[in-house]
Amino acid sequence: MVESRFAELKEKEKQARKQIVIDSALALFAKKPFYEVGMREVAEEAGISPATIYRYFPSQEELFHEAFIQDISSASKEFKAMVLKDKPASIEEFAIKFVDHLIENESTFQMMTYLMLKDNLANLVMGKFDSVTRIFFDLFEQLLVRHGVKNENARLYSLSFIASLAGILMTFRNYPLKNKTAIKDHIAKVVKVTSSLYADQLINK
Repeated sequence: MVESRFAELKEKEKQARKQIVIDSALALFAKKPFYEVGMREVAEEAGISPATIYRYFPSQEELFHEAFIQDISSASKEFKAMVLKDKPASIEEFAIKFVDHLIENESTFQMMTYLMLKDNLANLVMGKFDSVTRIFFDLFEQLLVRHGVKNENARLYSLSFIASLAGILMTFRNYPLKNKTAIKDHIAKVVKVTSSLYADQLINK
């Protein structure tokens, strides 16, 4: 019994240290692109030795994956609230919130596109990434149903719409306009047009 409690405490301490490493990585990602952040730099931010960090994350890639998954999982709570409130958000409100989050969190967007495009992801990482992306498919599907879309259509429309938003971001993220504000405004216009097309075609069908 005592050994079991000790093992449980030891595991909790390990997870706490692991979380400190992830938080340190996210703090650095907020300052510069994730691909410019090295393991030694994360270790310094976390207050541990470079050798110690590999006890928790065998590779830099695994740390990036875990940091991305936690960031998106945390953000999904706000989207869930938008869907479940008494008067649910409109399609446009959900879409603008989605793209704004990725625009304002550059490293999250970079890691998302990296994971979407990279070949040969480890099964564990692929499974976690799939579970995170499924959260947004599920939430938007629920939103469509609350706005009157039939259940048998909602899933396919959700997959199509979220993929459209990701494509809009990838297409216009580095659009040759004068500044980031102009780019963000342009993306918002395209997102609003796309949202209106879905709203006009889907609501009450």
